[in-house]
Amino acid sequence: MSAVLNLDTHLRSALRRDPRVHSALAYGSLTQGTGDEYSDVEYYVWSNEAIDAATWLRQALTGSSWTVLHAVTNDFGTPNFVLTGLKRVELHTRPVAARPEVLDWPSDHLAPERMLVKDADGHLAALLAQVAARPPASATADAQGTLDRLVNWLCFGFNVLARGERVRALELLGWVQGSLLRLARLQEGSMSYWLNASRRAESELSGAALERYAEVTGGINDLERCYAAAWNWTLELAHALGLHLNTELVQALSQGLSGALPLDSAP
Repeated sequence: MSAVLNLDTHLRSALRRDPRVHSALAYGSLTQGTGDEYSDVEYYVWSNEAIDAATWLRQALTGSSWTVLHAVTNDFGTPNFVLTGLKRVELHTRPVAARPEVLDWPSDHLAPERMLVKDADGHLAALLAQVAARPPASATADAQGTLDRLVNWLCFGFNVLARGERVRALELLGWVQGSLLRLARLQEGSMSYWLNASRRAESELSGAALERYAEVTGGINDLERCYAAAWNWTLELAHALGLHLNTELVQALSQGLSGALPLDSAP
């Protein structure tokens, strides 16, 4: 992963040298100690004057072995860039007055000592320390709320599938899968990545859980099987975790999906 580390070192150095940059931090897998050769490099930059992310990055890479091959603002409003070798950069540029926004971040995997790039007045370090002092989201995971949201996605997906909107039902299946992974993590006590439950799932969930997950995945012609398997697993996880499901709702969903696969009876 030397290429990713070299890129991170190069950009951190450029941020420190730029007099317009008041405060900056890195985030993502490199700061969490789980980075590899496929990792992105990601930064928040706060300045007293407006900085255009694309212009700044191209200037910072001048004379290096990296070139910006693709630039776009992603679905969440963040400038994203693809460089030589398919290395990805995310670069938020914000006014200094916006620094308190970090207080809204989750504390999961927060490592201020690895994240801080530049901190002209020490205020950014103080903000990160406040966030780091909070319990991680996994410590306050809402099992019942997760199940309730899962059932809502299942009902939504089932209805559009019954209508014949298979493309939409396939899209909604992704929300079902994510919720199932969270409940599976709860059941197995594997809570390192509660907010992003698919992260490192192959190494953190049991083989049995991964097999169950495989059963709820498939293509557009597999949706009846996927939704039925998802409902079976939902029932099992709810029972194992001692969570509540409305009896009438259980019966309605079980009857609705019964034509796809045999469904387990409600616990």
